[in-house]
Amino acid sequence: MKFFFLFLLISWFCLSCGNHYPLEIKEALQQAGKNRHELEKVLEHYSSNPADSLKHKAAEFLIANMPGKYSEYYDAPWNDVATVCLRWTSSSDIQSVLDAYKLGALVKREDVKYITADYLISNIELAFQAWQDKPWGKYISFEIFCEEILPYRVSTEFLESWREKVLASFADINKTLREDSTMTAVRACAEVNRLLPQFKMDKDFPAMSYTQLMATTRSLCSGQVALAAFVMRTLGIPVTLDFTPHWAKRPHGHDWNSVCDSSGRHISFMGTETNPYAPHQGTNMLKSKVYRRTFARNRIINNPNEKDIPPLFRDDIKDISAEHKECIDVKIPVIYPPKAPSSDAYLALLSDFQWHIVGYGNTDSVNINFPAVGENVIYLPVYYTDGKQYSAGYPFLFDNNGRTAAFISDSPDSLLTFSAIAPPANDHLYSLHMIDGVFEGANKPDFSDAKIIHTVKKTPDLYNNVRLSGKHSYRYVRYKSPKDGYCNVAEIEFLGISGKKLEGVHIGTAWSYRNLGQTGDKAFDGDITTFYNAFTASGAWTGLDLGEQQTITAIRYVPLTDGHGIYIGHEYELLCWDKDSWKSLGKQTAAGTTVEFQAPSTALFYIVNLTAQKKGRVCYILDKQMRFFW
Repeated sequence: MKFFFLFLLISWFCLSCGNHYPLEIKEALQQAGKNRHELEKVLEHYSSNPADSLKHKAAEFLIANMPGKYSEYYDAPWNDVATVCLRWTSSSDIQSVLDAYKLGALVKREDVKYITADYLISNIELAFQAWQDKPWGKYISFEIFCEEILPYRVSTEFLESWREKVLASFADINKTLREDSTMTAVRACAEVNRLLPQFKMDKDFPAMSYTQLMATTRSLCSGQVALAAFVMRTLGIPVTLDFTPHWAKRPHGHDWNSVCDSSGRHISFMGTETNPYAPHQGTNMLKSKVYRRTFARNRIINNPNEKDIPPLFRDDIKDISAEHKECIDVKIPVIYPPKAPSSDAYLALLSDFQWHIVGYGNTDSVNINFPAVGENVIYLPVYYTDGKQYSAGYPFLFDNNGRTAAFISDSPDSLLTFSAIAPPANDHLYSLHMIDGVFEGANKPDFSDAKIIHTVKKTPDLYNNVRLSGKHSYRYVRYKSPKDGYCNVAEIEFLGISGKKLEGVHIGTAWSYRNLGQTGDKAFDGDITTFYNAFTASGAWTGLDLGEQQTITAIRYVPLTDGHGIYIGHEYELLCWDKDSWKSLGKQTAAGTTVEFQAPSTALFYIVNLTAQKKGRVCYILDKQMRFFW
């Protein structure tokens, strides 16, 4: 009976202690299940000594925000080696690599259910030591410390004792930073960043641990910023992980770091590549929105139904777009009501003719207010319900003059003329490669008796017709590249007395640039979208053996194009964005170098070359001019 009452007393004591925990701690302990005692052991460890009160708060911060954190890795007893092998393989087929190394299934292990008290206590002790023994530490607040030095993990990597490993690897620089009383966090960041290994952008497997990152030369930008965070945080340098979910004019996003200076301001840098204040992609390129990953549970969108939250906003992130220049608040009228009354409004960015959610908005009965939006980007206000998105209004462009242009597809029709399906200049990027190139004729197969019949003296047009004067009778004809011209030419025709194209057997320099298949015969295949790109920069040539001497009266040729022009005989289709899809406005076959369509002049368009199966860029009319985006 005594043992029974003792058991009740102990149980009551444990429950009463647990009842003193904040709600977030209680939730974490409840989710921990059988691992609850490991988390409670950490809290108890820092409860006995009043001098550890700040460490106790740090432990509470880690445990309260632990739910949702996890490791993701392949089920292999040699996990570190496995990941390094993945990074070193040249295969782009993930499954074949997994099969070859017998890595098994992808494992997801929740921190609350597996993390140990020893691991957390060691992490807290080393984080505090680094914070307090650095000369800049006194300027770093506890709040910054908790987010940018203290966290025991960076991403979803396999947990290891990374702080101990960093201290062993970077012992010399750690001693230097600690002993230099004038050292600042920003300068320390630059000193350490110079020591980090360089990476080749490659592979997309689960996040790597510190050991794995140090053992490989391949990673995505997320791996680069992760390595910087592991090392910097171990050395007491407060560092964040920032990202843009999608570049304004590239089909992907990007990650970089920021370091917190003594005033609390964050200065961006690219881990392993560029130091604070130096330009990098995160500062130079056109962005729509910018976010910062947080350890604290920080959901921008609070909705109990995850299917009604875009994937971007299911992570713990903070909107820091306002920290970046050229981001301004925008107000857009609601045109289409939501299907569900509680639907949140989002900002979608146009990329590769698809809309990708990158931001969020606050909606009233009339407008959607989008905070800190990047300029000169085409957006669409959307709703997101049950995993699907649909329009809330018209696509719009907010330019750097403060103007907002809405693209409306139901305006009156106009006759629109298209001279290209991308910026017209793009189609002539390589035309100058033909300047000083020569067309020659010969009657000996080695061209030892070659005569120049035409020299390209200026940047050629798209279609070029050269009528020859005098008598030109040859069996062998060719185009010879000028210096550094790579013999770039798309089409060549030699015309006879009747004005018809002469046929022959292709002759010329072998191979192509990087052996990509752009060989010399492509200049005679009748397809303007194929071309010759020679193996060598200078001296290459492509031509025909006409079988016998033929009189040459004219030459027609087309320089290398990027395939975005309007070409004679090609069929084009024009589409415009109409509420929730791209709507066809018809098809036209080009009789010249332009095509015309009846279309609403205020809409958002893209035009497709159906013959070459090539999409153009999104385009619109603003200030009476055709402008291309993407």
